[in-house]
Amino acid sequence: MRLVLRQSFPLGRFHATPWRVNPFDDPFGEWPPSPWRFIRAVIARWYQWRRETSGAFNVAELDELASALCDSSYRFHLPVHARRGSPIRQYHPVEFGWEPANKWKGKGKDRRPISQMRAYGTSLVQDNYWCVPRGEEGAIWWFLESEQWTPPLAEALDRCLERIVYFGRAESLTSFHRADGHAPKPNCELFERQVPNSVRVLVPERDATRADLECVTEAVTRNVPLGARVMYAERPYRPPGREEPARFLARADCRLMQLAIGWNVPPEPRAVVRLTARYRSAVVGELLGIKTGNRVRNWSAAESSVRTAIADMLGKDAKGQKLNGHRHTEFLAWWEGSLPTRLLVWREARPFDADEQEAVQRAAVHELSWSAAGPDTDAWKVRLIPLDAAVPPPPGFDSAPAAVWESLTPYVPVRHHLRNGKPRDTESLENQIRRELGRRGVLGVEQVEVREIHQPTWVAVHIPRREAAARAFVGDRRGYWLRLKFHQPVVGPLRLGHSSSFGLGLFVPLPESYGDSVR
Repeated sequence: MRLVLRQSFPLGRFHATPWRVNPFDDPFGEWPPSPWRFIRAVIARWYQWRRETSGAFNVAELDELASALCDSSYRFHLPVHARRGSPIRQYHPVEFGWEPANKWKGKGKDRRPISQMRAYGTSLVQDNYWCVPRGEEGAIWWFLESEQWTPPLAEALDRCLERIVYFGRAESLTSFHRADGHAPKPNCELFERQVPNSVRVLVPERDATRADLECVTEAVTRNVPLGARVMYAERPYRPPGREEPARFLARADCRLMQLAIGWNVPPEPRAVVRLTARYRSAVVGELLGIKTGNRVRNWSAAESSVRTAIADMLGKDAKGQKLNGHRHTEFLAWWEGSLPTRLLVWREARPFDADEQEAVQRAAVHELSWSAAGPDTDAWKVRLIPLDAAVPPPPGFDSAPAAVWESLTPYVPVRHHLRNGKPRDTESLENQIRRELGRRGVLGVEQVEVREIHQPTWVAVHIPRREAAARAFVGDRRGYWLRLKFHQPVVGPLRLGHSSSFGLGLFVPLPESYGDSVR
């Protein structure tokens, strides 16, 4: 009769050391689990079962069960992805006594008594274990075959297996039962003679007695106990480990994606454009890789059809001309106080498709530098962590109208509003903001009021490569911290001025102005 047993470890680890092997000298660990350990566990649980039911021990039944287990041949199906874990070393308490053991220190004239205390001594213990996958992939299948098995004996074995709650050390919580349905084919056999790359496995002798099987471990000094013998197992081929790719799930009607910013040194407010521009380059590279099967990651090397497919992400068509109508994707930084906490990827024209969402998440793997180009470019970097849809959008991106908005990042005017140090009335900050709001279709433009709330600051701006090559000097620009008041509440997000698609000129609504008109 053939029995198939299924064993699993809910915690994903099997803690055990082979019989009479020093844990510090154990190079292999016990894998597969030894039938000798299994038989002793079954016999111990048989006594528990009979105490719980009748209280009387049917010795004849136990002898038949032990004889069938010893007569059986053993084969296994081991999880191929099992790995031996790094040993855990810890100090355990041992005998209780005086610490230190000798109350005298020194010799001769220098000998003097020292203070002692009663305490437990400690002993260093090493815990060896094997890591197994959880679920069906981590199950161990036992195949037992012997002519001595009968249905009543199999039922008795079932009752014993139900009561095996740990296997090996007490940390190895386990679940054991007989499987009646489909089972995989064995991938681990036991051999009488050693074969290359095989390991020792302790199995019972066919004529082992109950006294041999029930012996106390500490009372046996032999490397191979009476009633047992050594066989050899060849473990199944273990495929090389590789990282399991993360599953990407696209979101429907997604116009805003947020990423948390992690850093050791926080980026400077003046460097916000460097951070967002470099992240956009990473996103475009990943999107090109997705569209071309990782053949192309440079826009200039991509075909015209591929350039057209990513036009809304990059902001230019296949010929390199700017897109009209604010169709492009914007990369913004969200600040709380003087510290950046989130990077926002926003597009108002249409939602992001699945490829664009995946490119944004892939680009987050790269570390980004916020410093200017030079020897320190690799010194100051940030890491990005994608946030899911459960994170609410920041103020201004939640479609709530507000009448008063303040600068979150400095506003840089598109045109110079000073000439020879004197203001130009037609290009004043207020007039430039009015014109830009009108082009964006924001209502209440004629009632906007502009007021500076902080001193101007110098910030880096984004200059496209085609324009930077034609400029003699590309430096920082003066940015202004403003407050805008509208006669009627307007809906955000509100981003204005130079490099507004890269994080500058972002305004945040004041909470007290939500839904109210300014009188």
